[in-house]
Amino acid sequence: MGTAGRSDGPNPSTPLVPSWLDDGPGTAPPDGGGVPPPDGNQPAAPGEPKPLPPIPPAPPPARFTAARRNFSAFAGSDGRDSRALRRAVRDYVRSGTRGSGNSTRRMGASRATAGELIGILRGFQRDGINPTLTLLNLGDLVGRSLDDVFIGLTDFICEDGGPIDEGIAREAWLETVAELDGLAIADVATLSPDQTRDIFLAFIAHSIVGRLLQDIGAKGFNFATDLAGIEAFDGQLKSYIRRSVRDSFSSNITAPATLSTEQIRTIVDRTYQEAWDLLVEQGDAEDETP
Repeated sequence: MGTAGRSDGPNPSTPLVPSWLDDGPGTAPPDGGGVPPPDGNQPAAPGEPKPLPPIPPAPPPARFTAARRNFSAFAGSDGRDSRALRRAVRDYVRSGTRGSGNSTRRMGASRATAGELIGILRGFQRDGINPTLTLLNLGDLVGRSLDDVFIGLTDFICEDGGPIDEGIAREAWLETVAELDGLAIADVATLSPDQTRDIFLAFIAHSIVGRLLQDIGAKGFNFATDLAGIEAFDGQLKSYIRRSVRDSFSSNITAPATLSTEQIRTIVDRTYQEAWDLLVEQGDAEDETP
């Protein structure tokens, strides 16, 4: 549980999408909540200094309050109050980040890691495992076990994106590697299309959980009653996000060798945005239930 160290979450004055957080592997589809582009976005003339990026709009005050309140209620129930969890995540997307587009952009380093993951799987399928590892200057991993190969890829696919953001991506990746046995994956050379998809979606889910814990869940553990309650809370949170990611996924990565780099970027962004959209819908459904 927890990623990138202890944090009290972002201050209400923190920009919706921090200035150090670039667009990762691609630009999230607009949903009306993104940071507007600069006016007259023309390249600088030769010899002229590059124009500074636009100042992000001021975030709404107390934008995380509702999400944190519901998340604390969920934690205080030892993971039993699923309605509070659904509302917490819905409020995080709608009020905290002003839409699924910004929630997607906020995944910064995780989006980059997800793209690198598909790219490496593409190389494994298209060029072979040993040539791909050698090309990446990771020849020492040739012939090693599945766990060794994937752990050895950590520094290659987990890029910088700010201390917390990078930590979320790295922790999500390591949690995904720890699940390989549970995904019935024993050999990187025999990855099936379903296993390729499962690895990708496991990482997406873990990274979303990490983002939520950092932004709205940092103080939630204070409301859990004991260790068993914390474990139940953690298990329910991860299960809910994992199901939502799988249910919302509409892309096809069963044949990564056929994907272009641009297609990979689109798939990554679409996967995050579709997950956030479904999480909002599920939170709204709780308000409609008596």
